[in-house]
Amino acid sequence: MTSLFKHNTITSIIIAITCLIFIFVGYEAVEYGIDWYAFIPLLALALMFMVMQFHYTLFVVALLTPFSLFTKYEVVSVTLPTEPMLLFMMVVFLFELSLQKHINKKIFTNLVSVCVIASLVWIIISSCFSTDLFVSFKHILARLWFVIPCYFMALFIFKDSKKILWFIACYGFSLSVVIIISTIKYALKGFDHDYADYIMMPFYSDHTAYGAAIGLLLPISLYYLFSKKTLYNNIYVRVLFAFISICLIVGFVFSYARATWISIVLAGGILLLIKLKLKKRTLISLGILGALLIVLSWNFIIGKMSENSQDSSGNISEHIQSMSNISTDASNTERLNRWACALQMAKERPLVGWGFGTYQFEYGRFQKSKDLTIISTNEGTLGNAHSEYLGPLCETGILGMLTMMMIFGATIYIGIRAYYRIKDRDLANLCLFITISLITYYIHGIMNNFLDTDKLAIPFWAMTSMVVALDLYSIKKEKEENLINNIQKEENI
Repeated sequence: MTSLFKHNTITSIIIAITCLIFIFVGYEAVEYGIDWYAFIPLLALALMFMVMQFHYTLFVVALLTPFSLFTKYEVVSVTLPTEPMLLFMMVVFLFELSLQKHINKKIFTNLVSVCVIASLVWIIISSCFSTDLFVSFKHILARLWFVIPCYFMALFIFKDSKKILWFIACYGFSLSVVIIISTIKYALKGFDHDYADYIMMPFYSDHTAYGAAIGLLLPISLYYLFSKKTLYNNIYVRVLFAFISICLIVGFVFSYARATWISIVLAGGILLLIKLKLKKRTLISLGILGALLIVLSWNFIIGKMSENSQDSSGNISEHIQSMSNISTDASNTERLNRWACALQMAKERPLVGWGFGTYQFEYGRFQKSKDLTIISTNEGTLGNAHSEYLGPLCETGILGMLTMMMIFGATIYIGIRAYYRIKDRDLANLCLFITISLITYYIHGIMNNFLDTDKLAIPFWAMTSMVVALDLYSIKKEKEENLINNIQKEENI
């Protein structure tokens, strides 16, 4: 898509007039002590960049996201500077889209896009029955400014596979800087495990969100580090991804995020199965067999987990053992409490749920005394359902959960299908590793949910867009090349 805004003489005149107005008004601002007025030029420069270089704004957002800060003023909360930028991008993109005469329909009719649209539509419909319309409206708006720029607009941007590298590099570099800062702070505390959960603040709210972001970036970063130079012909890119990968590995270990550790191991196992080129029937059979084994031995598993009394610890071995402690570990038992509340809420309103974003305001009265932990509150004011599956279930009903699962399943299907279909093996592997990165979050989403925050929503929706873009454009390009080759052969004959 071409940018709506182009530099011209009229633009220069408008800028000059605006500067003059700012100078004259500035005298009054100084006289009345309006200090914040001094930040207007920075805001204006940012706005000018977004207008003049609109489609590069997504990469700026990726660069700024790990450093964004959550702010709240009375009833309004926003993450600066990313969410205002996303809102601007959404408005401009929709306006640009309305001016286009010819749009590739597959952008909106491919399997993943259909699932995304279905999810958004159902969220809006179900929220009409919300217990708090204002809260649901705010969350719907936030979901839209995450999905529209980072998924739909990104589908146009990632037509060029090099732009995928740009996005991963921007987010990965900034996240690496956050990891360095957090690790230094942790070292200054003597690597005391008591600080492990919050040492990444104020950039990430806690170690689980921090770990989820690291897990999401780690597979694709390692792929860029070890992939062939055909994807890029610059040695500095490999050095950059060596730096990012080392930082991510360090952050992975010191995050002490058990859900991230589990998700990386399981996603690695899935990658291995795909690389072994097992037949689809074999993969499905293994999946069904695994599920049956878990169901048949469920009581035994729960019994063993109840016997485990190892709490989370700075000792990595003990910390791993604490993953299955559902009797004394506060983090695990509180998570079970949240899940129990979500299920009770879903039983009461199974069809439309309680309203998008309302869980944190409703779950308190569904807590049972036997499920309360040392970190529970009677008011139930500690946040979300700790699950990307149970959260939508209680907030938007059964269809809300199903549409989210459809997005996850469709992305995996498209990613693996593209891996087998794309003839360019570098692009095929790129698509596979992005899919594996997303799978780490799908697994992590069983135990936590962060898609209502910019820290995870931005890379998550962008990477979903990457998978779809590689499938759409690579196959189309190969068909065009085959057509040209066939025509040339016929001409030579």
